[in-house]
Amino acid sequence: MNLNIQENVILAPFTTFKIGGPARFFSVSSSEDELIGLIKWAKEKKLPVFALGGGSNILVSDKGFDGLVIKIQNPKYEIKNLNIFTEAGVPFAKLIFESAKSELTGLEWGAGIPGTIGGATNGNAGAFGEDISASIEKARVFDVKDFSVKEFNNKMCGFQYRDSVFKKNPDLIILSLVLKLQKGNAGEINESIKDALKQRNESHGAGVKSAGCVFKNIPWGRKDIDKDYLTGALPDLKKYGHFPRFSAGFIIDSLGLRGKKLGDAMVLEKHANFIVNLEKAKAEHIIMLIGLIKERVDHKYGIKLEEEIQLVGFD
Repeated sequence: MNLNIQENVILAPFTTFKIGGPARFFSVSSSEDELIGLIKWAKEKKLPVFALGGGSNILVSDKGFDGLVIKIQNPKYEIKNLNIFTEAGVPFAKLIFESAKSELTGLEWGAGIPGTIGGATNGNAGAFGEDISASIEKARVFDVKDFSVKEFNNKMCGFQYRDSVFKKNPDLIILSLVLKLQKGNAGEINESIKDALKQRNESHGAGVKSAGCVFKNIPWGRKDIDKDYLTGALPDLKKYGHFPRFSAGFIIDSLGLRGKKLGDAMVLEKHANFIVNLEKAKAEHIIMLIGLIKERVDHKYGIKLEEEIQLVGFD
């Protein structure tokens, strides 16, 4: 098997942030056998492995990744009855539109979210009160530690808000998935997709160099949250009162941080939970801006923000 491993490949073009230094080794996987072969090659050389999907929701360090980065492009999928059988490298957007053609509902909320279905599952991607975990029936997973292929049911995936067992443990690499959807009305499905695209465009626009929401929204029940103080200081926050979480973007915006810049990194004017690369931002600038936001929010409200984006190649 020809693994076609390259050296010192700059990762910035493979991410939606368009930021990131070189991978010591880099290869593209277009089949499960190739993916496992690449992992075995790295394991023999005692190299760490990072599985890269669509490059959204991650920030790669300026020094890159000192190991093997595998760009997963496994392209196969099949829709059968209410199920989608899909390899991890299939674009999430493709599955949304293909399921709509089959009059299957359950993924419309994800219209406009970049990346692959494997990446979406890894981070339990979600929007508008929905997330991908509701549609995942099974995951076929390669465990780097013991070189075995395992099948995880939904519970074993350990889904939490913008999190999963795969995000916590990078040695578990998603190979393929089975999604279960419901039969729906074609017209209603297409309208829901249009609404999701419209809302996404209105909230943060299209074509920006970003990794999506930088911080997780904040649960009301967390120990460091003083609900009475917050809703007194920010009366508009009450509109989130019936939700389990309130908006990190709203909190950041309340501190006047929209448009705040460090180098070419900027808090997006349209959406304060987005940081964008205006042109030539470095990961260092993004990290500094993240730190500034966290410090300001903690100082003013006693809230400790948690990153939603995954940091790659940082010590």
